[in-house]
Amino acid sequence: MRVLVVDDDPNTRYMIDVFCKDEPYDLTFAKNGKEAVELMHKGGINLVVTDIRMPEMGGEDVLDAIRTLNPEIPVIIMTSYGTIENAVHFLKSGAYDYITKPLTREAFCHRVNRALESFIMSEEISQLKSSLERASKSKHVVGNSMAMRILMEKINSIAQTDASVVIYGESGTGKELVARSIHDSSRRARQPFVPVNCGALPENLLESELFGYKKGAFTDATADNPGLVVEANSGTLFLDEVGELSLKVQVKLLRFLQEKEIKPLGSTKTVQANVRIISATNRDLQTATANGDFREDLYYRLNIVPIKIPPLRDRKEDIPLLANHFLRKFAKEFDKKVTEISGLALQKLVGYHWPGNVRELENKIQQTVVMATSNVVRPEDIDSPGELDSFKQEKKKVITEFEYNYITKLLSLHQGNITQAARAAAMDRKNFWQLMKKHKIEAREYTNDQDK
Repeated sequence: MRVLVVDDDPNTRYMIDVFCKDEPYDLTFAKNGKEAVELMHKGGINLVVTDIRMPEMGGEDVLDAIRTLNPEIPVIIMTSYGTIENAVHFLKSGAYDYITKPLTREAFCHRVNRALESFIMSEEISQLKSSLERASKSKHVVGNSMAMRILMEKINSIAQTDASVVIYGESGTGKELVARSIHDSSRRARQPFVPVNCGALPENLLESELFGYKKGAFTDATADNPGLVVEANSGTLFLDEVGELSLKVQVKLLRFLQEKEIKPLGSTKTVQANVRIISATNRDLQTATANGDFREDLYYRLNIVPIKIPPLRDRKEDIPLLANHFLRKFAKEFDKKVTEISGLALQKLVGYHWPGNVRELENKIQQTVVMATSNVVRPEDIDSPGELDSFKQEKKKVITEFEYNYITKLLSLHQGNITQAARAAAMDRKNFWQLMKKHKIEAREYTNDQDK
């Protein structure tokens, strides 16, 4: 434990140093408020004891700065000019305690130890709450197979660090859900989780969206944009399909990882950001590195902890669990009284290869729930994937299914290029993109898709 003592009087600093010589904590001293705040920014302080009247920056300003920086850190105010009114004022402003001078060893050490005990108890309660929150957030990743149990153990382990992670897996395996689970189980859980689709935006747009720009930096820059890196400050930046980054953007990303700062387009000033990076890809980054498509130095920066998500066909024991999970989800969403999937229907689901992985299974259960006419899903209620009924029967199905299938097929044919797919559909690109958003379809899943 470390206590920061802030006082411009060297005699007071010396006396407190003598008082605390045998106490179970370390002391750090600052001569004024400005120096104290600089030390606070470096971290590692558990308690602050500050005088009120000091040059440059007084104790009240120190208290305000600490309440802004970290309100969990207790602050004890000490002064030679103590009154009841002052005590009430500082306690209302957020101070933990108030000591008047002249100081005595017994009173000073007692107050400091009591404040530290309160801080430790507060930390333990916070950690307990975080543990309970992490346990409740395992809903992101569903599965009870050995492969998924190992994956979830790995998620809980690496979530406690800030190490960069690359999530590998085929399209539809749930890479973003794993990334969210890591974030939600980490110390950054209360901070932003910002996903970035690296494969869906052109190079110049991705660069400006990531690193920001100033007003007037280019024709359409009508206002300042801090960028997604700054938006994710203190939290997690999720780079989906990181293998699609151009070499130019890779250079800027590497510089940010090294320097922890960025320079928005059109700006002369750098901006610092404290961000954890989680990436995902369905490509082999090591092969891409060997081919010169991905920078080796960036690969080693990102690939500190690699995670491989197994395809659904390799964990078929999870299919009943997933199917019932999606059944409950869509029954609630569409207000359908579908409560059960029969054993024979589950056998039919387990027997399929699922090239689209969990996303394909989710879509199939959604379709089944929407069309259900009873509270039990039977084998005949589940259309075999890939088969089409007659036009008349197909027309009776909900429009959402038709739109989903049509858009995904077009994106597959055009390797995820939204502009080309919209042109082929004779649709405005914006309307096509809105349909994609409506059905939660990601173009990146069809860019150089290895499963198709």
